[in-house]
Amino acid sequence: MSRACSCSILAALFLLPHAALAFQGLPTALLLEEQQTQLLAVHTEQAVEQRQSHRLCHWGPEQFYSGLSGRAQAVWNLALEESGLDAYNVSDYACNVPKVPWSWVGKIQTMDHTKQRSYNFQGAYMFSVVHQQLGDKRPQYTARNWLIDFVKENFTDIDLLKISDITAGYKPIGPYDKSTLGGFDSHHPNSSDPHYFASFDEPYFEEMAASNFTLCPGGDRPWSMRFYEAIAAGSIPIINSVAFDTGAMDMWALWEIPYKYYTLSDAEPLVYRQDWVDHNMELFIKYQTFHQGDNTLGLPTSGLPRASRKVVDAEAASNA
Repeated sequence: MSRACSCSILAALFLLPHAALAFQGLPTALLLEEQQTQLLAVHTEQAVEQRQSHRLCHWGPEQFYSGLSGRAQAVWNLALEESGLDAYNVSDYACNVPKVPWSWVGKIQTMDHTKQRSYNFQGAYMFSVVHQQLGDKRPQYTARNWLIDFVKENFTDIDLLKISDITAGYKPIGPYDKSTLGGFDSHHPNSSDPHYFASFDEPYFEEMAASNFTLCPGGDRPWSMRFYEAIAAGSIPIINSVAFDTGAMDMWALWEIPYKYYTLSDAEPLVYRQDWVDHNMELFIKYQTFHQGDNTLGLPTSGLPRASRKVVDAEAASNA
């Protein structure tokens, strides 16, 4: 059988049910449109029912979103467990903002906060390099490109760089580079330890507590736990841009907290300010722990998280 013949037969078989419908007195296109409308109505009704029966929570047993940080979820669960609150009765704000256990805050506060260095970065970096070498230029893999340039230009012998995902053959960038093969990184899972995600990384927080500033680039998505972990340790976060580092719209509850931090794209002088540290700590305890209860901030009045409004306002000003 020829290719043209077989295609004709397939076409006839495909058109047959549609022709039969049209023969029954209802135009095929109109029938399909009606069916699509009915399906859309059903799906919309199902979506409404789902949203009514499930709160749009990031964390906790009513978690609606999927694919988020397993570590942030484990740490939120531990914070709730310590608080004694009912997971199903916390506020919508509480189930959307990352929480940290009060026991962790106590451990951090007993650390030596004498500042021994200006900058630190501890975390993964090589994953983004590998993806880009393979031709993947998506934002989540270019978000950390500024990191090494900043390190080379600003780090001195007393500063700290610990890249947690180096491989054999890695060469240190400078005397401040303390990266080790197989280095501990509590942000990533260890299948041999079921409690790994919720483990307290004491050296990690000690290094931040001893630093004026912590570099906080975005990760797989435009946000990072490191941003508020630095605040908990009394270190001022530094990001490169809102779009890449604090731009995750669904993390609105975190961005609504009016933290003080530096954005390199603003070209502000990087000055350590104890009043910023104290301001941030007060807000952190109030909104990112359950120590003072279930405190809330409202939904963004403009429909945009605070960090995103900063970008919009800046663009409006430049176009004025």
